[in-house]
Amino acid sequence: MKQPLLYGIVFSLLMPQCVDANEQNQNDQAKLNQAIKTEQQTLQKALLNKQSLEESNVSRKDDYTRFTGKYLVEHPEILEKILVESLINTNKQVLPTLIALYKRVPNRDESLLEWGNAILLTDTNLNDSVSEYRKLLANFPDNNFIRFQLARVLFFNQEFDASKNQFEKLRAADNVSAQDREVFNQFISAINEKSQWTYSFGITYLNDKNLSNSAKEGTIVVLPNGQTAVYNTPRQKGNGVGISLGANKQWALSGGKYIVLNTGMNTKYYWNNKNYNDLTGVFGLGLGYSDARFNIEVQPYVNKRWYSGGVNGSESLKQYYDTYGVSLSTSYWLNQSFKYSFYYDYGYEKYKQENYATQYQGGTHLISNSLMYVPSPTQYWALSLDFMTKNARDKSNSFLREGARLSWGQEWPLGISTNTSFGIAKRNYKEASFLGKQKNNEYNASISIWNKKIHYAGFTPRLTWIYTKTNSNISLYTYDKNQMVIEATRTF
Repeated sequence: MKQPLLYGIVFSLLMPQCVDANEQNQNDQAKLNQAIKTEQQTLQKALLNKQSLEESNVSRKDDYTRFTGKYLVEHPEILEKILVESLINTNKQVLPTLIALYKRVPNRDESLLEWGNAILLTDTNLNDSVSEYRKLLANFPDNNFIRFQLARVLFFNQEFDASKNQFEKLRAADNVSAQDREVFNQFISAINEKSQWTYSFGITYLNDKNLSNSAKEGTIVVLPNGQTAVYNTPRQKGNGVGISLGANKQWALSGGKYIVLNTGMNTKYYWNNKNYNDLTGVFGLGLGYSDARFNIEVQPYVNKRWYSGGVNGSESLKQYYDTYGVSLSTSYWLNQSFKYSFYYDYGYEKYKQENYATQYQGGTHLISNSLMYVPSPTQYWALSLDFMTKNARDKSNSFLREGARLSWGQEWPLGISTNTSFGIAKRNYKEASFLGKQKNNEYNASISIWNKKIHYAGFTPRLTWIYTKTNSNISLYTYDKNQMVIEATRTF
């Protein structure tokens, strides 16, 4: 048999394995993506503030009772001054009267009435009050009196994560007094000591035009003998829905220590390509310590994954692999504007089928270092360095990945918010496969946009564009793709 023909036959036999390798790279990337997602959620919860918050020491006993209602309506500048002071100090005793008088002013500021309504709703319906405060903050993101009142209402409504988010923003203001900062720290410490169940639910519309991250059909591949072959496997497409569920609980111990339980499930269902259906469940139980500036947590976990098998699989879910691992996360506020975060994860993947185990079974180490800077309550920047190494049975599937990411979060006028990220990485494999030793340059970018005013039952939809690109020295592993997804999540 002639050598070129032999290489061609071997290439055709290895095509399914190469597609599986691309899909496996996607699985490894998913591990990093989960760490990135957790980090982004942490970043969003930690937007800092650069403005003064010291509340004026206005007595709650109104000094303006000497004015009659008629006089105040005829002198709206005085009425508005009294109303603003009452709003800042949440003086519920006089607010109903002042609001009624202010409604008679022709050129009134409607936002002051909305603010008063949000305050009064705290006595009747905390959920409605939170909704009104969020609308106000979307319109006036620099108003820290509103932000502080929202943080308190969220606290009393048992929405502790959201409340902590707002108090962390307030605490970071440049001109905050030591007394104010101590108040914020007391709220944050109280939240950290809460024992509570936290539930989360998310739904995402999926539209993936390259499910297996494969090269374009017709890609020319250079074989080891210098001959060429053509990759003729069509790209796999899929439309579907992704659903995530989570249930977490924290038990407070003495001295800021706590026990934490994390459980969750993520699934992807593609109604027009069920070979790529996916289901993952996770259970973690760990220990942590937290105060107003520092947090550290260690959590052993078990992860189970079911998968239809991809292009070479079937439409039914099958046990794919189990991951046994441990994660370590820590963060520390260096000062009012900078926060350092460190994340480490080790997971050993044990595959159910021997053909997969022979290729991919082994341990994965992931390290991520992040430094966050937030110049205002409506903006943050974060720079992250990631290191990931995989030690598989087949050393041609073992690799070292080094990457960097830049993230930018911004709150805009009219309640609009965006989250933008860009990442680059190098992935070098440890040994050569049939096609050679693989070296990849990887690029990814994403932009999310949402409007805080648009929500239903606590869900705010987000539109996210995702772009990924891999340039490999082996053309079979070179690809790029665009995705547009719609997602909505809620924590309660």
